[in-house]
Amino acid sequence: MTLTHKLNSFINNLSNKYSQSNTQGKRNPWVIGWFGIIAVFLCANAIFIVLAVVSSPGLVVEDYYEQGRQYEKNAIKLLAMRNKLQWDSKLEIPETITLNTEDKYRFSATDARGLPVRDADVRIIAYRPSDAGADFSTALHATAPGLYEASLSFPLPGIWDLNVKVQHGEDRLELVQRLTVQPLKP
Repeated sequence: MTLTHKLNSFINNLSNKYSQSNTQGKRNPWVIGWFGIIAVFLCANAIFIVLAVVSSPGLVVEDYYEQGRQYEKNAIKLLAMRNKLQWDSKLEIPETITLNTEDKYRFSATDARGLPVRDADVRIIAYRPSDAGADFSTALHATAPGLYEASLSFPLPGIWDLNVKVQHGEDRLELVQRLTVQPLKP
């Protein structure tokens, strides 16, 4: 028996064993294909679940429902207060923000009569939507009447939200500004 004859015999035996005409379901290529697709789907989902649990950024808080309700109540109050105050406020940020580079951030506010808002407690909370562990907060210091300033440096590149919270006596104002921190260029 020659090698070619043995090879042809092996291929014929294999094709009879794993063909559509085979009556045993476990050896039909369609059944094997469907089981393979299901196995790949289940493995991929298992990997995604493990990654979601292991790499949780911690952005979900335990009492999310109560905090959402409080936000809804406070958002209406803050909007009403902003309309009542009629402050002209502005947050000045650098045009380009680079990773680990300290830049000046300025906030200015004048009241409804055009007078500067003095002696306010102004704070910036830098919130990174994808990583709560990188969030930080800093107070702005008055440099002139109605002008507050601080130097900030961002430790990670990407999207950041700046929440500016101003407290002046009973008056409160909140502003949100989204920015992008550029990575260092080589």
